This record gives sequence, structure tokens and C-alpha cells, in this order.
Amino acid sequence: MNREIERYITTNYYELLKIAKKITKNHDLTQDLLHEVILQLYNKENIILREYCDEQIKYYIVSVMRINWHSQTSPFYYKIRKETKNYVPIDEIYNLADDAQLDFEKQQLFDILEESWTELDWFRKSLFEMYMTLGSMKKVSKQTRIPVSSISRYLRESKDLIKLNITIRTNE
Repeated sequence: MNREIERYITTNYYELLKIAKKITKNHDLTQDLLHEVILQLYNKENIILREYCDEQIKYYIVSVMRINWHSQTSPFYYKIRKETKNYVPIDEIYNLADDAQLDFEKQQLFDILEESWTELDWFRKSLFEMYMTLGSMKKVSKQTRIPVSSISRYLRESKDLIKLNITIRTNE
């Protein structure tokens, strides 16, 4: 990273944070976005700007933030946003199992879901668990050496089996 950019970041960090809040509309991942962009800039060997004035540097950093926030192919999306989509807070999991907080119908659905899950064979369970842990079919494919298309098919079939089982049991 160029010294001018490093100097700009250290002297204008809070201004960049305000801009990041505007870009993300004050989302929980605002600081994560800014920090990821700073890391990307540190890891970049040569940053070439017309001039190394504060306005050009600011424009460049804001552009990188906007691209990282709005693009589904950006490093920020793959590292942070995609992972948070698969994340379920642990307190929600405990609330699901707590009979006192759930009404009768929700508890029945949860029980049927658990039963449907236990009826899956070991291969489908382990593949599904691996997918939920790793967060992408590509990562599962690398680890298991099963083609992504096959993993996709197995996961879709597992979901369809669970949905069918829930539908049948709720209509009884």
C-alpha cells in the first residue's frame, strides 16, 4: 500500500466510517466492510492514482467500499456477508426448543422437522451438515471430491424429502 493512502486512512478513519454507514445504511456489518476494505488495500501491491491528493484517495476508497458492499462477487461478500446469511444466532436455536416460548403448532412443526431429519440416511445428513458448516457447495465439493452438481442434487432431494414429510404429517 502507498504511504499516502495509509496516512489518509489513519487520519480520516472516522470520516470513512461515516461514509461506510451511509453506503450500508447503518447495517451491522458497517465496520466489517470498512476493515475488510482496509485489509484489501494493505494487501494490494501497487495502487495507481492520477494524483495522491486526499480527494483522489477518498474517492478511490469509497469506490472500493461501494463495490464490495453491492457486489455478490466481491471478497467482502464471500468472506463476510455470505457467511452471515448462513448464521443462525444460538439464542434462536434455544428458543426453538423451549416449549414455554412456542405455541403448540410451532412446536409440532419443529418436532416433525426433527423426525424428518432423523429419517434421512447418514450420507444425506452428513452432506447437509457439511454444507451448513462450510457455507457453500464448492467448499463441500473440494473436501469430499463430489461434483458440485451432485451435491446440489443431493441437497435439493433432502430438502424436498423433508418438505414432503412435513406436508404429509401436517395434513394428517
